[in-house]
Amino acid sequence: MLDIGGWEFLIVAFVLVMVVGPKELPAMLRSFTRLTRQMRTIAREFSEGMNKIAVDAEVSEIKAAMAKARAGDLDGIAQAIDPDGDISASVKDARDVIQSDGMADEVQMIKGMAQDSGQELAAASEVSAKTPAQKKKPATKTV
Repeated sequence: MLDIGGWEFLIVAFVLVMVVGPKELPAMLRSFTRLTRQMRTIAREFSEGMNKIAVDAEVSEIKAAMAKARAGDLDGIAQAIDPDGDISASVKDARDVIQSDGMADEVQMIKGMAQDSGQELAAASEVSAKTPAQKKKPATKTV
């Protein structure tokens, strides 16, 4: 952690004994350890507090977006998806063309055909799911 080797540690210990003195060394080391422990505790509490604030902010933003969606206010979501309004303009133009050309009946007919074919596919998949699968014959060796 500190990248101090054995010789460096001995030199630091010798200088510490010479400066502080052997009588005061244990008390000084205890106070240094206590100070280090307090600094770590303060740093940990600060990190936890900041993480909690960040999580609360994200959760509150998500909750607000979900509440707007449930209330039917989808303008914010639409703005996030299409900020320039290009997609909505294209859809509006296509709707106007369909209505002006009298294609609305044809679109409804195609929609009905798609629903019918979807129901037929669902029914076919239910029938095939109920039918048991045939067992495969074991492979025979040819010599």
